[in-house]
Amino acid sequence: MYSEGNNTFVFSILEFIINKVQLLSLPNDTDNYALLQNINAENVIKNLNTKKKIISINKNSHHHDADEYISMGAWVPLNNSLILQQLKGEVQKNAIKTLQNQGFHEYYFAMNNFEDTESTKLTEELLKSTEETNLKIIIILRPPSEGNSDTNYDWKGWIKYFNALEKKYPKSFEGFTIDDFNWISTKEDTKFKNNLDFMEYSKLIKALDDKDNDVKFYPTIYFEGRKTDIVDTKYDDYTDGFIVASGCYYNVSTLKKEFTIFREIFEKSIRYVVYPTITYNYSRQGYNPPTDQLIQATLSIASDSADGLIIFRDTDKPVIQEYLVNQDNKKYLGKITKMKELQINDEKMMTTANLKKLLNLQDAEQYVNCQKWSNRFNKAYDEWKELSQKEKENDKWKKEILQIIKKDK
Repeated sequence: MYSEGNNTFVFSILEFIINKVQLLSLPNDTDNYALLQNINAENVIKNLNTKKKIISINKNSHHHDADEYISMGAWVPLNNSLILQQLKGEVQKNAIKTLQNQGFHEYYFAMNNFEDTESTKLTEELLKSTEETNLKIIIILRPPSEGNSDTNYDWKGWIKYFNALEKKYPKSFEGFTIDDFNWISTKEDTKFKNNLDFMEYSKLIKALDDKDNDVKFYPTIYFEGRKTDIVDTKYDDYTDGFIVASGCYYNVSTLKKEFTIFREIFEKSIRYVVYPTITYNYSRQGYNPPTDQLIQATLSIASDSADGLIIFRDTDKPVIQEYLVNQDNKKYLGKITKMKELQINDEKMMTTANLKKLLNLQDAEQYVNCQKWSNRFNKAYDEWKELSQKEKENDKWKKEILQIIKKDK
């Protein structure tokens, strides 16, 4: 995900040109965007203190309770004034306050090499500044599909480094993720088609054995990922939750079912990546940036299904800022529920021909592939739903469901 930064920025700007951003009228009858930035910090802290920690999951429902807050994360914002690791001193501290005032609880940024003294210095300065706040820092490690010749894959070295960071900055350092954990590589200069193949080859698990319990590991996996069964059977015991993304984020019709299946398989907290801006994979196929309706539909489904949301890059987008302000407002939540219904209805009426016309597609390959994935999850969900409680308590069903997702039946 992270390697798409420059392209993401370009298409984020395009989105404001192509689509007129029209905020829903706010429940308090004000639509002044500047007001969306003026969230009172004291209210944010009060909100966090009065609601339960999201990591605690109801084992019976696999769903967060109504009085648990949805944690909000910022994944390397586009806004230069909010790229925390590049800032210093009071400017950095003010940027941290701004993110918190907007309603964010977590900040994600990438590191390339723990042996790079300049990089580690920037990281420690950020953690030191954040130690005085409630913002949690999660470090992104790039997989081989995104790394370069300077990327360090000494997993034991990384774990040792993270263990040390946690001891020095126990309040601010949350842990790490490995991006695109179950995704494929399009690079021609690597023998590993799947990132998981490299994880096996490089003996990641042996390094994870040395991870301190307070260092959290949240691998980033995709609903449409490859070898998800390996994530479940080999790596689940080493994880503290998952960051889940969709490679088909223009399709939300089966998103609720995808959440249900992944929750049943992994039984751990799920943070979901929301894309308010276009990614490189979609831009090169001729897609327009995601509409406000699509983003609102995603927020409606994900906020009811995930334990946390992570906003990819464009944290300043008005539709995102509006959500941050109104998460607890019933009138607003009703509006985005309506957007969800409209979006799903639009998807049901979509054909390959008018999809090309509406989205300006050069071809419909991605659309067809995503339809196949939707069919797999529909089938997996239907079979899971038919299981008796006794059958669900037997892990055998997981293997069968994962096989449905894995193969095109």
